[in-house]
Formats: sequence, structure tokens, C-alpha cells
Amino acid sequence: MTGDLTEAFRREASSLLGFFVRRDVPAEDAADLVSDTFLAAWKSTRTGDVAPDQLRAWLFGIARKTLSRYRRGGTRRTALSERLRATLLLEDATRHGHDGTSEELNEHVRFLINCLPRIDQEIVRLVYWDGLSQEEVAVVLGKPATAVRARLSRARKTLRDQLAATDDVS
Repeated sequence: MTGDLTEAFRREASSLLGFFVRRDVPAEDAADLVSDTFLAAWKSTRTGDVAPDQLRAWLFGIARKTLSRYRRGGTRRTALSERLRATLLLEDATRHGHDGTSEELNEHVRFLINCLPRIDQEIVRLVYWDGLSQEEVAVVLGKPATAVRARLSRARKTLRDQLAATDDVS
């Protein structure tokens, strides 16, 4: 499995880095958390039991737990890392073809996502920011795929309704 993890690192390191950065982790800490995620995967007794088609989702599940430990640790953010995070988010949005969307709208959508229940926020982010399928999200969260699909559907409707209400006010 060591070879599989080496290949997974090459394939998934940048996705995992984005996972952390998009969850407000300063870029310099995000790189460390990617390393911590792969170290935990390498040390895990489950590594050999993970099917190759589930390896990505399994790694994101470990990343989620790594992020939880990081947040509990209360790492302080500096103004410089906040500016860097904002720059990386803008670069990510540009890279993914969101050039025509105003930064104001991007901020508003991020705000609306943050208003969702925490589990729905994570589902939306894993699907739309990290590009995981709903089945992979189910593995990451340890939830049934049907529950993930239902929550994502409700979250989309809530966000659509909130965006429509914002347009009516404007």
C-alpha cells in the first residue's frame, strides 16, 4: 500500500491543500496539515483495507479529522496569512472559471454557505470546492449516500432561495 500512498500523494496533495485553504487554514499551515494527513494514512492500520477507488475519499476523511484537531489546537491566524488565503481563494476561483463573478457575489455566497448547518456546509464544500462525488462525500463523512444526497439537495434549494431573495432586494 505504500506505493499506492505515494501515487495518491502525487495525485491528491494539491486537492487536499485546497481542502484546507478553502476552510480558512493559512497556506503555510495547510501544507503541514497535508503532510499530517498522509502521515496519518501511512500509520493507519486500515490503509491496506481501503479499496483503490475509495482511497481519495478515505484521504479526505482523514483530512477532515486532521482539520478538526488543528482547529481544537487554536492556531492563531495573522493578517498576512489572511491576505494570502484571500489571494489563494481568488486564484482558485479564477482557475475554475469564475472570472465573470464579482468578488462581492463570491463573498455573499461564502456567507450564505456559512449560514447553513455545519454538516451541510461541509457537504457543499466537499462537492463544489473539492470536486468529490456525493458517494465519496458519504465515505468522508461516514454517512449514508442517501442522506448526503438529501442534505445536498436541501442545501442547494436553501442557497437558491436565499440568492433569489437577495436579487429581489437589490
